[in-house]
Amino acid sequence: MTLAVDHQAKGLILPRPAPKHTPWVAVAGAKGGVGKTTLAVNLALLLARAGYRTLLVDFDPGCGNIAVHLRLSARHDLEDLANERCAPREALLDGPGGIKVILGRSGSTTLAGNDPRLLQNALAALGELAKDFDIVVCDTGAGIGPATLAVAERSDLVLGITNADAASLTDAYALCKVLHLRGRALPQLVVNRVRSRDEAMRTAGKLSAVVKKFLATDLRLCGWVAQDAGVELGVIDQRPVALFGQGTGLEDLRGLCAAVLAGLPTLSRATSQTGAAQGNAGQATRQPVRLRQG
Repeated sequence: MTLAVDHQAKGLILPRPAPKHTPWVAVAGAKGGVGKTTLAVNLALLLARAGYRTLLVDFDPGCGNIAVHLRLSARHDLEDLANERCAPREALLDGPGGIKVILGRSGSTTLAGNDPRLLQNALAALGELAKDFDIVVCDTGAGIGPATLAVAERSDLVLGITNADAASLTDAYALCKVLHLRGRALPQLVVNRVRSRDEAMRTAGKLSAVVKKFLATDLRLCGWVAQDAGVELGVIDQRPVALFGQGTGLEDLRGLCAAVLAGLPTLSRATSQTGAAQGNAGQATRQPVRLRQG
């Protein structure tokens, strides 16, 4: 009789669901000063406003300044995670707008070096934390060093940030080239601080032509953000436009958020009514645009 009961009980045990995969979005760009941190911060805030449990990570080794953008300070940061000086949750910080934040450290070379163990420690700690979130947004540093590449290779979507100037485009191509040579998907392009949609399309077209010629592949345009005094004022005042502003730049950021959501179809949500929340984030249906050369 006992055996029969045990057998029946085993038949009632349901299989465990597969572990949830939390997507990572890397905000990257080899050229410094193109607005990576501003975009990463506002994107994270808009995703949280749309109902996604969002973790924002400052993975800019040596020059992390998300703390400055958000007026935050913490006892532990990403470097402590890399050196295993604290448990992952001890570095988790409450940010504005419902986001959680892992801060970076300014003026340190620990993660800017070539020690793969430190990078793996940091990524492993973030991977553990990511299980409690719907999406992870990582701000990365300038250049194409080991830390930036490690985050880009770990991420489900890489946003390649550029401005319209030739130097920014040259460095954006360098990021595309390195990821392509490493067998990774190309970044989706974001053209920042443009004067018009036409300028964004011309800029994207220039880079796309180079990518097509030398890498024999297509480049996707994820979005663009207008040069807007409201966005810049948000940086100066440490009051992100996604929380306190309005204007063309904010509308473009909402469109970018909608495109990111469209690019992550397996993204899970903390709340229901997906369509309504996506409308709050983007109020747009902008999709990534594949730029082809005819």
